[in-house]
Amino acid sequence: MRNGMGRSDPSAPVLIVGGSFNKQSACTILMKYTAALFEERGMSYELLPPEAMNLPLYHPDMHADSCKEAEPLIAAFRRARAYVWCTPSYHYSISGAFKNLLDFVELMENDDPPFLGGKLVGLIAASSGPIAAIHAIGAMEQIAHALRGYVVPATAPIGPINRAVDREKGIITDDRTKLKLAQMVDEMRDVLAPV
Repeated sequence: MRNGMGRSDPSAPVLIVGGSFNKQSACTILMKYTAALFEERGMSYELLPPEAMNLPLYHPDMHADSCKEAEPLIAAFRRARAYVWCTPSYHYSISGAFKNLLDFVELMENDDPPFLGGKLVGLIAASSGPIAAIHAIGAMEQIAHALRGYVVPATAPIGPINRAVDREKGIITDDRTKLKLAQMVDEMRDVLAPV
């Protein structure tokens, strides 16, 4: 089975995935802003809602070949030409729900190429403090490399998140946060641009 359309296909979307289940999630605000940046640059994207993480706990024996609940997620991963992952920092790492979502990429082990297939990954982490966000970025970098993805150098650790976003209005209020996200998207655009 082929692993999607490939990063050289400009019609394939950049998949934006992650977030948290909070009703006023800062990650959702960051993901929507990032989606708008791709749109401004004329790039196709697919933004999955946080409910995409509402999956059973990955179990190697039960999900050796498939998982009905994860089929839409895996289809989105296969369609994508690149990825943006976004997580809140929980205890200096990524959230359990997001880690579980990434565990289901194991279902792409027998794709050709396997897992992420050498595709580009942009990383966003939100935290009450900058150090915890950096640790969450580091955890995602290790996972992306293990899944045979390439992390864009301009990652976006965001903290303190309460200074960066207004949850009530659903907007980013901090210019530095906007700049970090724009730098990540611009680097992804430059790498993905047709040769």
